[in-house]
Amino acid sequence: MYNVKALLTLLEDERRMILNGDLHDLPKLAEAKVDALTQLGQHAVTQQQIAHLQAMTVRNQSLLTAAANGIRSARKRLDAIRNREQGVKTYTCTGASRVLSPTPSSFEKRA
Repeated sequence: MYNVKALLTLLEDERRMILNGDLHDLPKLAEAKVDALTQLGQHAVTQQQIAHLQAMTVRNQSLLTAAANGIRSARKRLDAIRNREQGVKTYTCTGASRVLSPTPSSFEKRA
């Protein structure tokens, strides 16, 4: 039987998983949260408990959004590195960005 404490534990587990990058287990946790919420709907819950659950949910959602943005950014960076013909964006020691264009090879290939 789930109660508020069990749901809080699930939300804390979710937070820990997101921070540790264990995103592959989130679907199983989502199922457990749905079950917990279903059970919770059958019990009396105080306004304070609802506010606490909502705050934890909002916190986890912003962590998930940040993780998704980071994954997208990393994917774009990897694509840029793979497609070096277009140049690679890097940063100088002062923090200014610059694009490194591929230099044509001076090595002459002969058949």
